[in-house]
Amino acid sequence: MTLLESQALSEALDTTTRCEPVTSRVIRQLLEALLHEGLVAYRGASRIGGWQWLHFSLGELQGRCKGRVRGFGRVRLNVQSLCLMRNGRQVPIGLEVLVESLPAPRECRQTLLQELAASVRNTRDCPRVAQRRELQAEALDSALHEGHPYHPCFKARLGFEGYDARRYGPEAGNVFRLHWLAVPHEQRQASLPYDEEAFWRRELGTESAQALRAALHVAGADPRRHTVLPVHPWQWQALRERALAPALARGEVIPLGPLGDRYRASQSLRSLFNASRPGQACIKLPLGIGNTSARRHLEPHSVPSAPAISRWLRKTVEGDPRLQQDYPLRLLDEYAGLLYVGPGESQAEREGVAGELGAIWRRGIVSQLGEGERAVPLNALFAVEVDGRAFIQPWVERHGLLPWLEAAIRRVVLPVWHLLVAHGIGVEAHAQNGLLVVRDGWPVALLLRDFHDSVEYVEAFLPEGASRPDFGERQPLYDLAPDDRYYRMAEVEALRELVMDTLFVYHLSELALLMDCHCCLPEAEFWARVSACLTAYAQRHPELAPRLAQLNYRQPRIAAEALLTRKLRGPDAGECHHRIPNALADAGASDNRDHHRG
Repeated sequence: MTLLESQALSEALDTTTRCEPVTSRVIRQLLEALLHEGLVAYRGASRIGGWQWLHFSLGELQGRCKGRVRGFGRVRLNVQSLCLMRNGRQVPIGLEVLVESLPAPRECRQTLLQELAASVRNTRDCPRVAQRRELQAEALDSALHEGHPYHPCFKARLGFEGYDARRYGPEAGNVFRLHWLAVPHEQRQASLPYDEEAFWRRELGTESAQALRAALHVAGADPRRHTVLPVHPWQWQALRERALAPALARGEVIPLGPLGDRYRASQSLRSLFNASRPGQACIKLPLGIGNTSARRHLEPHSVPSAPAISRWLRKTVEGDPRLQQDYPLRLLDEYAGLLYVGPGESQAEREGVAGELGAIWRRGIVSQLGEGERAVPLNALFAVEVDGRAFIQPWVERHGLLPWLEAAIRRVVLPVWHLLVAHGIGVEAHAQNGLLVVRDGWPVALLLRDFHDSVEYVEAFLPEGASRPDFGERQPLYDLAPDDRYYRMAEVEALRELVMDTLFVYHLSELALLMDCHCCLPEAEFWARVSACLTAYAQRHPELAPRLAQLNYRQPRIAAEALLTRKLRGPDAGECHHRIPNALADAGASDNRDHHRG
């Protein structure tokens, strides 16, 4: 390592991993995303992987910053070295000066600046939990406050700040009851595992179910004509004076007040853990806020269809012994869904509440753990604790760096890979959607969750004789829809992109960086071990060679989702993609010097 590289690495660790000022982190992630997605061209030295001066132009600004180009074209900057010039004069560094120079419509730039500023405020007020290594799965999930490590709007939460964040955010650790509504049977869609009375008795417990029934009676609702529906208390306040006001005024929707167990927010904010009865179902509720790249409502079609997708996945997993033994995969099924669709005669009202009132019930984490096992959210694997050491450091020291890492790669990668290659099913295995099951810190299995709108398949890529999702009476909605609208994609490339994006480009890339910075394992060696894992898989399954060839995952450059580009193009832009160098390309096939340089 050269003196420049050593100094830059030391500075990067000091300023971006342990005690980086919040604004500096937001600026860093903004610039890194701009460079990675090719929105801003840059040039640097010819070598890849080492620290170097990167030079770029942003409108009338000329900038330079120490950085390194990483696997999949990801860029890491030491923002403390950032220098901006305009007409030969140095410019003070700030979010405003950067955003005003972006190649985007004025309205999009204003929205982006609001979200960046909100991320700064919300992160600045965020406490750091001193001891996270010993927390169990649900408590640990709620304590992972870092937010998205790539997206610059990682904690925007517009409309959910101040009191709301202190009351309902995971950082505060508060518990709260859900608000309940009664809605007419004909204005809801439901997919429940058994009849409603038995469902509520099982979910709420006998005492709370009786209290809910009593509240229905007091409010003048009829259990034979009304369905009860839980609502996040923040969402109730947001909707009662606006989208839901007409139905409330007509008496069609009847408020029942707060009832039942208390819940605590997970790191994803809208998925809630049961604090009164830990280990019970996690419930996912819509929130009308924007965070990172998406509005956090629930896709209306997916709520009543969630159980069908989970049943299909479970049937697939249970029908393949390799997913029990060789590539152990466990699922947190979404077994119930309930959606309010609004009055049938008013299209405007239906559109106003679409995806804003509903609930999905997901199996509790502990239900999938054996004796002595612990589940750790995957983004904890690249977390750094307040002592300046990696979250995983005790495990690495106990088991050895390379044995532990190779076991982790096998347990995280191969279940998702086998599901894709052997069964033709792509899952969104990003770091919030998965948990690593460990025993004494040693990786033993992968536990996946959140399937209702993040599973894809291609009809022609499903194995011969394989089942399709069975949506029951909702089947025509999916059969008649065009490819790429819901779960059925048109091209195998869509599956490859989904899996490689979420698993490698924006997920394991963070573990690779941590290994480089904290464990002295060069990133190139990290990706070489991931590549070797996939090679061993292919050698073990020669019968899958034609399917692996269809995926073409070793091509020199691959398409990836462009998260910031989409935001800069506005809310109606749809998905955006860019092409990046492939860290898993066949040896000699990839020209690593080709990385968005102008």
